[in-house]
Amino acid sequence: MKIAFWSNSPGKSGVTGNLSCISILSAMIQPSKMVLFENHSNINDLGSMFLNQNSYDKLKEENSYFVENGLGRILNCCDMGDAASSGIVFRTCLSVFDQRVFYLPPGGMNRDLLEFRLNRHAEDVMDLLEQVCDTVCVDLSSSSLESSRKILKKADLIVVNLCQNDQLLSHFFRNFSEIRKKAFYIIGNYDPESIIRKSDIVRRFELSGNMVGTIPYNRRFADALTKGNVVTYLLKNFSCGADNINYEFISAARETACLLEQAKEACGIGGTGGEDSDKKEDSSHAVYAGGNNISDTGEGGCSSSQKGRNSQGTGTGAGTER
Repeated sequence: MKIAFWSNSPGKSGVTGNLSCISILSAMIQPSKMVLFENHSNINDLGSMFLNQNSYDKLKEENSYFVENGLGRILNCCDMGDAASSGIVFRTCLSVFDQRVFYLPPGGMNRDLLEFRLNRHAEDVMDLLEQVCDTVCVDLSSSSLESSRKILKKADLIVVNLCQNDQLLSHFFRNFSEIRKKAFYIIGNYDPESIIRKSDIVRRFELSGNMVGTIPYNRRFADALTKGNVVTYLLKNFSCGADNINYEFISAARETACLLEQAKEACGIGGTGGEDSDKKEDSSHAVYAGGNNISDTGEGGCSSSQKGRNSQGTGTGAGTER
């Protein structure tokens, strides 16, 4: 399955951090192989969130890995029309969690070269990776890159990262009807004290509550992102109790991961993964027909079996603190 993580509100909803969090939690809840890559160059990229800075800098400076391998190697296969074996794919990736979640680094390409090559082969890269991994997740630039447009069109499911800003919410639901047809929503940096809560967004835009998750703002998680300790943080707090300061964040994030897994299953068996595309569209009106789970607390929506699964016996791969 191909999943694009995207937002119309750059810098506000935490797309890259949300993807890093959800990918690890999803692998802990529903073990499968997942590969992540991005179509943009940024200091705060996925690699910096999974690897502490010293390790990441050392890989960049001392290892030809980032020049000869990574996404560049996959794009070379596409240029030559060659199929890439699972061995080649996994050798070009970094395992960031227990041989389940893999990160495909840019491979030494600058921003312009990355866009030029992905513009030619974005669909091919996704098809190739999907042959090897169950899920391909792409962290998309919010800017109007042609590769972003192609990836959004190719994706089976689009995780739209929203923020609690009335103007930006209205802008999205007025202007992106095609994306809404196959959207799952995450409200990033979620503040339950805001006057714009999940329940308000669900009611106002007539969404299914089961298609809307939240990732609350949490200072400790934000620190883990900047230090490259996301996996360590999530493993440490995955089963924390209600008296733990991280409990509300973990509960909401786990709930969102479960809801996304349910959306993936629905999409995989022929569902739209978003709004009902057979219904008449209106640029100012969402038309998804479904039940509304409108909890603002992150409770509900996961099956008991999904809630009860644990990550015992899993290693942390390259994402642990070094």
